[in-house]
Amino acid sequence: MAAATAERVPPKHILVNGRRIRLRWLQQIIWSALAANIGALIISALYYLFVQLKWHIGSHVFLNLKPDWDHLFSFHGWIADRHDIRDIYEALLATLFVRSLLANWRKNDRRAPAWYVAISPLVIVVVAFPVVAAGIWLINYGLPDAWHALFKHHTVGNPVRMPHSLAWLGTYFSGFPWQALVIGIVAGLVVHRVYAPAGNTVQLYFIGRSVDKTRDGIAAGEENPYRHLPRWPWAPVVRERAAWIMQNDLPVPNRSFDITSAVRILTVILAALAIYGGVVRYVIAKGH
Repeated sequence: MAAATAERVPPKHILVNGRRIRLRWLQQIIWSALAANIGALIISALYYLFVQLKWHIGSHVFLNLKPDWDHLFSFHGWIADRHDIRDIYEALLATLFVRSLLANWRKNDRRAPAWYVAISPLVIVVVAFPVVAAGIWLINYGLPDAWHALFKHHTVGNPVRMPHSLAWLGTYFSGFPWQALVIGIVAGLVVHRVYAPAGNTVQLYFIGRSVDKTRDGIAAGEENPYRHLPRWPWAPVVRERAAWIMQNDLPVPNRSFDITSAVRILTVILAALAIYGGVVRYVIAKGH
């Protein structure tokens, strides 16, 4: 039994259809970029829906949080802080999606019950808030005040004074909210420890469904039952995990009514928010 258990430890490279996935690293990069953009678009949609959009039926306005949000605090720095909240949460959710996509399921195969999957978006917001608030204070107040106290006689050169060959880099960093990006990535790595079981459960739900369809097709004598398994262009991690389950005849989690409902509802909501976030960012924000 010890030998049988050892044989089921996934290797570093899992064969899919009898061979290693070609250009795996490139496919992982493409899928990571896609997952990161989806996460950022979801936050863009939520931010616009709840603190920018005026909800009304006819002439009756029943929800308009923008004035309260814009003047939530009276100090001058709130103008920049409220946008940093959006930027940091965009980077945070982008990091979570990438980490879930690239998660090492060989070592960490934690799973979550249906209720945890359902409340996972709220858990992300609540758990991340202290890190987000601390990050905003650090980049907008803590570090500038410390610099002024320690190096008040030293100024940082602006992009105009940089070498001509690097002027574009200075201009880019002066306009791009890279501080919020860094804080969001750090917050995402912290929150991922809490979100990982939910993300793993959602991924395994869809993999398990494809594996069950494949096994049913084999039992029914279908001509090509393996067509139900994830194939290119699906992410390499997903294809490898499905292949490993099939190759070793491993069981898949039972898809109860609760977990099926939670995964489907969460998937539909996130997909709708991602699509609407694209409209917000690339149409509404550009004045079209």
